[in-house]
Amino acid sequence: MMNWLDHCLGFQGGGMMMIGMVIFWGLLVFLGFYFLKTLLNGKDTRDGTHINILKERLARGEITEDEFDHLRQTLLK
Repeated sequence: MMNWLDHCLGFQGGGMMMIGMVIFWGLLVFLGFYFLKTLLNGKDTRDGTHINILKERLARGEITEDEFDHLRQTLLK
């Protein structure tokens, strides 16, 4: 008489399921950390962040208004 467990144990059953679970939970943890980091840092992931950096540099006095205008026009090309 054959044992029904002989067909369920092995690489196709347990091994593949374990690999799938590790991938699933790893992806879930990665996405959680990514969104948490993005939320806490307040980073804007849309286009136009380079303009925001230029605005910050202008506000700190690192660049002049003329340099700001020149760099902004260069970036928008």
